[in-house]
Amino acid sequence: MPTVTYSGPLYTKACRVPGLPDWLRGRPVEMSQELLNDWRHTLKGSFMIEGDEGVHADLGGDGLPDSAWTKAKITEWLTGQGVHVGGGFKTKMTLLDMVEGVLNPAPVAEPVVEEAPVEEPAEVVETETIGDDE
Repeated sequence: MPTVTYSGPLYTKACRVPGLPDWLRGRPVEMSQELLNDWRHTLKGSFMIEGDEGVHADLGGDGLPDSAWTKAKITEWLTGQGVHVGGGFKTKMTLLDMVEGVLNPAPVAEPVVEEAPVEEPAEVVETETIGDDE
C-alpha cells in the first residue's frame, strides 16, 4: 500500500483527500492505490510517495499493452509471456513492437519441397540393318 509523507516548510498542511487527517510534516500516511491515483494531482512538490505502483491505464480495456502502459509494465508483461527483453535501452515503441510480435507472430514458412523430375527411360528404337540378312 502506498505511503505519502508531507515534507513541506509548514508543520501542518490542510489535506483535501476525503477521509484523511491534515498533513503533518514527516508523518507517513498510508492510502490505497486507487485513492492515490485519484488525488495524485494534489500531491505535488512537498510530498514523498513510496510504494506507488503508478497509474496503470489501459486504453483498450483488454489487458494488452498499449501506449498508455509504462515501459516497466510492458517489460513485465513481455517477460510473463516468455519473451527475453534483454539488457540495454529499449524505447517504448520498441517494446510495443515486441508485444505486436507476440500477439501476431509471423507465419512460419513451410519448406517448399520440389520433387525431383522423374527421368523417363530412353525410348529404344529398333532399326533394321540392310544387307546383312542371314
